[in-house]
Amino acid sequence: MITSIKNIPKIIIKYNRFLDPIFIFFCKNNPELKKRGWNDWMPPGKKEVLERVKNYKTEWTKQGEEILQGICGILNLDFQRNIIDVHVVSGIPRGFSEPIVVKSSFSPEEFVDTLSHELIHVLFQDNIEKVPMSILSEMFPQENQLTKNHVITHAVLKYIYLEILKDHPRLDKNIKRSLDAGSQDYMRAWEIVEKKGYRELIDEFKRTYHPLNEN
Repeated sequence: MITSIKNIPKIIIKYNRFLDPIFIFFCKNNPELKKRGWNDWMPPGKKEVLERVKNYKTEWTKQGEEILQGICGILNLDFQRNIIDVHVVSGIPRGFSEPIVVKSSFSPEEFVDTLSHELIHVLFQDNIEKVPMSILSEMFPQENQLTKNHVITHAVLKYIYLEILKDHPRLDKNIKRSLDAGSQDYMRAWEIVEKKGYRELIDEFKRTYHPLNEN
């Protein structure tokens, strides 16, 4: 059963001029990232980043509320915050959810997909008493932590693509990005979703929610 949503937070997407130079330095000087070619990466100019942020805001406005309603509705969870800041920086090897930090090289559609992914993680963090992450270890005891953390996230994303946005090609592109990124852990999470079914996984996950003491 999908419940009504009590709180849809305002998403504030902005360029973070304080974080940006920190991440630029990190990307170009971290030894592990140098092995992956980041030392040759040239960050875009500030004007270009600001234009991209403008496009991201426009794209999120088109579908953002629908996506948030879908995520909260299928999980029967509400956000516990009214505002969520999204920090865009020139480049970053992978996104973060606390706080949300996203790189500027995404297309507007890819940005919305990535933000949706990170917002699912935020929703879980907001409901940690009801949904302790130990649940994932119980559901997927044989998997590593990164895979455990992404099976339900990917299941919810598949639900959003197929039942809310009704855009199967977009789902395929998201899975391909995981493959192209070379992350076997992310791909393993997608494999579990494909094998067990996104609806079945979400329903199983919800059955493990912990009751909250309202007193």
